[in-house]
Amino acid sequence: MFGNEQRVVITGLGIATPLGIGPEANWAALAEARSAIGKLKAFPLGDVHTTMAAEIDRFDLKTLAIPKHKKALIKNQKYMARDIVLAVGTAELAIADAGLADGGVDPTRFGLDLGAALISTEIDELAPAINTSTKADGEFDFTAWGRDGLPQILPIWLLRYLPNMLACHIGILNDCQGPSNTITEADAASNVAISEATRIIQRGRADVMVTGGGDSKIHPLGYVRLGLFNVLTRQDTPETACRPFHKDRDGWVPGEGAGIIILEEYEHAKKRGAKIYGEVLGCASACDAYGPGGLDPEGGGTEVAIRAALKDAGLEPSQVGHVNAHGSATQICDLAEARAFERVFGPEGVPVTALKGYMGNMGASCGAVELICSLIGVNQGMVPPAVHCDELDPRCRVDLVRGAPRPTDNPIFVNTNLTRYGQAAAVVVRGNRGGTEY
Repeated sequence: MFGNEQRVVITGLGIATPLGIGPEANWAALAEARSAIGKLKAFPLGDVHTTMAAEIDRFDLKTLAIPKHKKALIKNQKYMARDIVLAVGTAELAIADAGLADGGVDPTRFGLDLGAALISTEIDELAPAINTSTKADGEFDFTAWGRDGLPQILPIWLLRYLPNMLACHIGILNDCQGPSNTITEADAASNVAISEATRIIQRGRADVMVTGGGDSKIHPLGYVRLGLFNVLTRQDTPETACRPFHKDRDGWVPGEGAGIIILEEYEHAKKRGAKIYGEVLGCASACDAYGPGGLDPEGGGTEVAIRAALKDAGLEPSQVGHVNAHGSATQICDLAEARAFERVFGPEGVPVTALKGYMGNMGASCGAVELICSLIGVNQGMVPPAVHCDELDPRCRVDLVRGAPRPTDNPIFVNTNLTRYGQAAAVVVRGNRGGTEY
């Protein structure tokens, strides 16, 4: 950390994944190495490589413990796509966990920085207008679209699908009048958002920031899009579908969820008696800048991001207790990460975990969700294990935590994410086991 920047601590956690709602439910599944991947149930699916999914069965804002004065605003759920609902509800859980449900912070010093993705529209909302504007020979008639098609689309249609609406709804519900931003950087989005939120507090521009991300890949258009990108697994059993660092890994399983973290300036948190889960020590982002395909097979961007985050934290690689890897379960991505880890942490390595075998790839929310899982773990003296990797790829020379949580007395970890185009982000966090360090 440079200069006289403010310390930034974590005072609230909200998490919703296919493993469950809340930190306890998620840790219980991780501790038992119990994956939530199974056959897709949300809708029938044609030939797009896989029928596997990691779905959240029940998540409705009306069923959450939301303060009465906010209940009137929850009717706006009909204007929220699935991604937005997940983020809004999870943010309410995090804000309540931080003890801020009834205020406790100057609204002008209360901000948001969230990771979001391209939100898939419901097909039946556009299909009638498109059909009206399509000629018999299949050619699209733009004149008919303007005259007859557009009037069939509700004026508020777009409000369900703008990526910045996650932050908008959360800000309205909680009177967040401070800095507000949305990061759309695919799988690296929430880690980048956490980094930017940290910087805002360090610069003295806010006292509290709501950060993290929400995303759902459980959508027909999402499956089609991922199929065209050729990143989906072709396996049809939960045990083989998503296997980070396994020698036979072959791709993603779509998932959905949200991870929301409340970041707070240390003295502000201490003054109001907030519980402190940990501290953000350093953060950085980078890019492979690799021409062919975008992702450097040597993991150049990941290495740059980790080294820069450690420098920001004032730490040496030997001081890190474990790394929570992106672990997308594609051949090139996992190998690139493993090579970057070996260069940064040396041949002795560092314990590594990867959690997408439990909950699939949640896109823009995966970084925050995985960070929360590691934080819950180290605060119990444990590193969460990877699952479904009984045969490690010998080219991936990593000390992968498998089978059961691994005991640790080191609360410092690095959380990493990268995209299929080579954007990378890393956040260094120190947990607070027992809540006594601060």
